[in-house]
Amino acid sequence: MNQHFEHDPGWTGWKSAVLMGILLYALFRFLPIKVEVTGGALVAGGPMMAQAGATGANAEGKKSGSLGGDYFGGLDEEVREEMIEEIEWETNGDFPFPGDPDAKKGGKFRMAGSNFVPTLRTEGKDASDAQLTMIQGLVYQTLLSLNSDPFYYYPSIADKWAIGEDKQTYYYHINELAKWADGKPMRAQDVVATYDLVTSKDIQAPGTSELWKKFERPVALSDNVVMVKSKELQWRNHITFSSSFYVYPSHVLEKITAKKYMKKYNWKMLVGSGPYTFDKVVKPKKISFKRRANFWGADEREFTGVYNFDIIEFLFVKDPELVYEKFKAGEFDFMPIYRSARWVKETNFDKVQKGWVQKKKVFNRNPQGRQGFHFNMRDEPFNDVKIRKAFAFLWNRGLLMEQIMFNEYGYMDSFFQNSPHMGDTPNVRYNPDTARELLAEAGWTERNDEGVLVKDGKPFELELTYYNKWSEKFYTVYQEDLMKVGVKLNLKQITWATHIKRNNERNFKLTAGAYVGLTFPNPESTFHSKFADQKASGNMYGIKNKRVDEIIEAYNDEFDYEKRVELLKELDTILTNLHLMAFDWYAPAERLIYWNKFGLPKGVISKTGDYRDAPVYWWYDEYKAKALEKAMANDTSLPITKVDNKFWIEEGK
Repeated sequence: MNQHFEHDPGWTGWKSAVLMGILLYALFRFLPIKVEVTGGALVAGGPMMAQAGATGANAEGKKSGSLGGDYFGGLDEEVREEMIEEIEWETNGDFPFPGDPDAKKGGKFRMAGSNFVPTLRTEGKDASDAQLTMIQGLVYQTLLSLNSDPFYYYPSIADKWAIGEDKQTYYYHINELAKWADGKPMRAQDVVATYDLVTSKDIQAPGTSELWKKFERPVALSDNVVMVKSKELQWRNHITFSSSFYVYPSHVLEKITAKKYMKKYNWKMLVGSGPYTFDKVVKPKKISFKRRANFWGADEREFTGVYNFDIIEFLFVKDPELVYEKFKAGEFDFMPIYRSARWVKETNFDKVQKGWVQKKKVFNRNPQGRQGFHFNMRDEPFNDVKIRKAFAFLWNRGLLMEQIMFNEYGYMDSFFQNSPHMGDTPNVRYNPDTARELLAEAGWTERNDEGVLVKDGKPFELELTYYNKWSEKFYTVYQEDLMKVGVKLNLKQITWATHIKRNNERNFKLTAGAYVGLTFPNPESTFHSKFADQKASGNMYGIKNKRVDEIIEAYNDEFDYEKRVELLKELDTILTNLHLMAFDWYAPAERLIYWNKFGLPKGVISKTGDYRDAPVYWWYDEYKAKALEKAMANDTSLPITKVDNKFWIEEGK
């Protein structure tokens, strides 16, 4: 993450700016005010322009370092009321229930974590921990909820919302039922104070601060309406602020500074508005949360069938092998199985055979990232698409998936695998004969005494570096198949740091790696030609393609979701047919095991989710729990349910 440094060159910098600000305020303070409200947007002259613009971190009335204050951005009540009247609100009251309406409340859910959290703060230094992300979603809430496939918003803290004509100004109406766990009502002021916290340099998280500084400081137009303005025209920004901006209580924040927050809340949590409240922590073994009896959204449609457990416990064990043994002993209720070998060979133990422990292999539409061999197109030999294509045909994925991964994986053929954005892909499969033809077409027809192809006196010899010893068995197969057609591939193990350095400096011909998938892809940093010649950019391939650039630029400017989908489909079609990489494989399903005392929705997890959905969508089934207890006491069996679940592939399309 980039550090943010402030430069102060004396009177040529901020001091002169402060003086100018004072003079301008004195000049405009006594001039007439002209205000127009058009389409929900404020147009002002005189001091109103200055006041409306004074919504940043140094707005008038806001003390340096404080959180909250000057919530109304210098706008008087009459102007704010006029602005609210002009807003054209939208809402969504007809969305599918997020969970199973028949889910019951009660019981306990215990799941394992590998590394104990570095803090209980959900903002600031060390707060990017994956476990804390789960915790944040239990205790705190965002302004809106988002369903990604199909795409739609539905209420959360805000029960209605609007986007201004400029597409950069957003409005949110706070649900009047919304309350903090201490009983105080949620207000628009909470959004403003939260912004002050997450943009403060004192939370020591420059990446977080820079993310939210893409927006102007929010303005409370009333206790229930907040206005947010993006600094740039970008469709992602509304999604980001609506569904990723967690809100904290202004009535607490305004009494402290960001520095005090970092110290005071290192091992305690701010009061939240979500369905759970922090219960207790036992370092470094356990953190537990209790379901709120007074949760304001308990009867709202958007919370139907979710957050069902009375208690959720995260239990921490560093050794992954010990986690599995503790699960089998009943110390955990649930766990995902990552290794295909374990799933196939080790999950048929006696408790599974008796139905006490159940298995679920859940196929859904969780977007996958790209994984495989990446070609550097800037130089020979991979500046020739025939060579890139030949290397793809020589990657025997089918053999590896069968012999090493027990057929638990599927072919990856797209840069947007398992998502709505997949295009018309070539779906390359192992074919050494086709590879030989392509190599010959590219001029590689002669061999030397070692059997290596030669062109213009140079042998076809490459190096592939890797950092994970475990991967060597895959690369050795590739090495052997390449040699059969006359390509010599030398394998060399290096450190992770060296691997990253070589990639960033473009010091490779081909490299191996995996990159995470995004629900809302950002192809610009990876495929736009403006990054092709920049070292350490996302465009590791060096691709420069006019149509690709046009699609990316159109995609960035397109606010219509369906049109964005079509643009990415075209992009995927172009990229896969250019053979920028030889794809690996992907896991098409989540593999889960759990003790047989829970109720599950039809799809087990959400359409685009993973194992982390379990504590949100599952529920404690008292009948099953009693049956399990009786079966274990009498050493009898319970029914074994179907393992494969393809609801999201078949019924839930």
